[in-house]
Amino acid sequence: MKQADQIKEKVKQYEADLLEFARDLLKIKSYTFEEEEAVKRVIQEMNKLGYHKAYIDQCGNAIGEVGIGEDVILFDGHIDTVFEGDIKKWTVDPFGAEIKDGKLYGLGASDMKVAGAVMVYAAAIMKELGLLHGKKIVVSFSVMEEDMDGVALDYVLTHDGYQPKAVVICEATDLRLCRGHGGRSMFRVNMPGIPTHCSRPEDGVNAVYEMQEIISRVQKLSQELLSQERKFGTIALSKIESESASLNAVPYNCSIYLDRRTTSGLTPGMQYAEMDQLVEGTKAVWEVVDIHHKTWSGYDAVMHSILPGFELGKDAELVQAAYKAYREIFDGKEAEEFRFKGTTNAVSCAGKYNIPTIVFGAGVENMCHAIDEYCPVDHLSAVCSFYVSLVANL
Repeated sequence: MKQADQIKEKVKQYEADLLEFARDLLKIKSYTFEEEEAVKRVIQEMNKLGYHKAYIDQCGNAIGEVGIGEDVILFDGHIDTVFEGDIKKWTVDPFGAEIKDGKLYGLGASDMKVAGAVMVYAAAIMKELGLLHGKKIVVSFSVMEEDMDGVALDYVLTHDGYQPKAVVICEATDLRLCRGHGGRSMFRVNMPGIPTHCSRPEDGVNAVYEMQEIISRVQKLSQELLSQERKFGTIALSKIESESASLNAVPYNCSIYLDRRTTSGLTPGMQYAEMDQLVEGTKAVWEVVDIHHKTWSGYDAVMHSILPGFELGKDAELVQAAYKAYREIFDGKEAEEFRFKGTTNAVSCAGKYNIPTIVFGAGVENMCHAIDEYCPVDHLSAVCSFYVSLVANL
């Protein structure tokens, strides 16, 4: 029997348990920074599957190890979800984990509890099939990705001590292969003014009025970037706020927030030079936005909002192994490729640390953050088989 057939047969034996585990996770609320119950459920399943090690790290991530080899291959998925929004618009219970017409419904079905459940089972199946000679599989079911891209995985890489030779980010890809995506940076521009009573505006300087020049420059830059078909990313003003003593006082400060979507070649230094040009000749100053949050476990997390993109070449060992695994599992078909418009935890492992990384996972990309979110049930076995075959080919 061919190895691919053995893999598919073994995965089939676990289909019912995998589906039940995925449904269990969907029934547990795990909004960002509120993931404790779901994380503990993951550890329970890892122990049930015979992981060599399963633990919750200080950051609050669920971490599991299978195999004892020196070559570390890390699979990462996030367990947190956004809020469901207006529940009246859902036609199914967001936490019901209902199955209808071959689709598993629920908040986090595609983003990305089901994909995470798949990676948990795939690692156990790799071990059972004896495919881990010289390899160690690390499964990171990480927290707070929705608000703080890459921070939890960064903790796994720097504090938990893993140095993987390859990383698979298990976000939903519609069974397509992603070997690169853009990055994201967040900047705040602060413009000072001089306060005065609104009955005497001539005595002060309105910071909002002064900011108009910066806003005009941002708009011009945005149009230029879009005219170049996103070759150098995009920029958008996402928020504006002002400070004044009262509603009858001229604002003494105005701040705008800029969301800069970047390409893999746009270095932080290039972005900083761009920001310098945006404020040149004005009294405005800019800064990188730092976001602070405490995880469910009490860890003080900080996201420095320079999140690099990445691009992994087709000739990379990981990509070639992925191509081969795809052909083996999907009956000779070649993997279709695509790029995320957004970001994933790959901003850490690939963008920051240059670890070879691909993104591939169960689920439908445009179902992420959507009403009546679902994941096709047949994705579970297919993606699980792909992961096992991928490791076998590395």
